[in-house]
Amino acid sequence: MANPFEDKQDTTGGKAGFGAFNELTSDKAYDDETLTDNPGAPLPTPVANPPETFIKGRQVTRPDYEGIQLKKFRDLKKTCEAMDDILEREYIDPINAKKQQIVSIMTEAFGNIATLNPPSNTRLISSTSTAPNPNVVYMDGITTDFVYSSETVGAGTTPVIGQKGPIYPDILAAFHYPALSNGDHGETDLPLSNGAYIRVSRTIAGSGEYSGSNLGIGQTIYHSGDNDYADATSVVTSQTSLGNFYFFGGTETNNIGANIDVVRAGSSTSISNMITEINDLRSSLRVRIGPPQVNNNAGINTLRSTKLQDELNVWYDEAGNRTTNISDFQGGMDALTGLATSISEYNG
Repeated sequence: MANPFEDKQDTTGGKAGFGAFNELTSDKAYDDETLTDNPGAPLPTPVANPPETFIKGRQVTRPDYEGIQLKKFRDLKKTCEAMDDILEREYIDPINAKKQQIVSIMTEAFGNIATLNPPSNTRLISSTSTAPNPNVVYMDGITTDFVYSSETVGAGTTPVIGQKGPIYPDILAAFHYPALSNGDHGETDLPLSNGAYIRVSRTIAGSGEYSGSNLGIGQTIYHSGDNDYADATSVVTSQTSLGNFYFFGGTETNNIGANIDVVRAGSSTSISNMITEINDLRSSLRVRIGPPQVNNNAGINTLRSTKLQDELNVWYDEAGNRTTNISDFQGGMDALTGLATSISEYNG
């Protein structure tokens, strides 16, 4: 494309336009070359009419570096995915099944409390300050006194206040980078920006390489449970609650109010045993996760750091596989062509 300022360089505007057009032409030519399958090739032969053996010797097949890198990442991702699946099935699912059993016991026991004039030995505690932590309740969720019964006082009634707390499921939570995980390559997308926690599960679909499920996602995996939310509290509390833990009064037995046994025999021991089993599962789960939750080198997070690096390499490979110019060089050239007359009249 001819420079429209070729014969208009007797003004400052014309000279600047001539230089700007040449620079855009050069930039576009260079960027166009980067979009070819083999940028910079072929190199010129050193002599005219080289022998056939020389020509064949220069015909080198370029290895599929991008494909090799993608396979490396996918292999590492699959190992992390497999481990996440095992952790969810062998630990998270059993923990939450036991939590659901606790909810069922609590619901049945609570339903047996009289709705009018409940005996003192069946009542719930009335103060949040005396609510014990049984390690299966979101304790910060105990924020509102609720009326669960009433009692006759003279000619009227007065409400009976109690305390309850939500039981959220334990989860696997990964710290990940959305642009990297989603394979976003927009002009403002940076692979390691806007890090956030996300729930990891075989039942949750993501995007990009995680479109089937988001197992294996992220830089680091954590167990997020009631005795340690591992900075993923908001992710846990965004889940649907399994039900409520009702804080019964009476002498505490392993943080379970003994009065629950009055309305449902054996509840205190049953719940206490399940909480012990839940805590044992949590401890074993964290050993298999490894650092930073447990200081060992055998957990999945040690491998996840390698996966992240290879995922980054894939991201950069894909970000480099452009099909259009990084800038609208042609648009600038077209604008200069259309405005050449006006620009060349400027001589300031």
